Amino acid sequence: MEIHRLDLDVAIYRDRVQVTHRPTDTFVDQRAEYPFSTERSIVGNARYLEDTMVRAIRKVIAQGGFSLRDPIARVVRCDGPLAEDERVIVEYSLRETGMRQVIFELEE
Repeated sequence: MEIHRLDLDVAIYRDRVQVTHRPTDTFVDQRAEYPFSTERSIVGNARYLEDTMVRAIRKVIAQGGFSLRDPIARVVRCDGPLAEDERVIVEYSLRETGMRQVIFELEE
């Protein structure tokens, strides 16, 4: 079995995240069990966003063969522009899931 680095593209939508593992193109579309979006914010609740991210990442790594050393998450899409406070929530949530590096590659 080949071991791959955990290198993820993350797209965030209202109460839903999509995670793609770059090296293998493994894709997960995860709806929030607990809504993290609010009327005014795509990422209004950090704890529920983190819960949704964890569920998606678990599905990706369930296939096996992943090195969890220095995992990277690249935020590549979002349902609208992210304000600075929303970026902080996203970065915090991803770091709490174990991501060592969080990179924002949004076209805004």
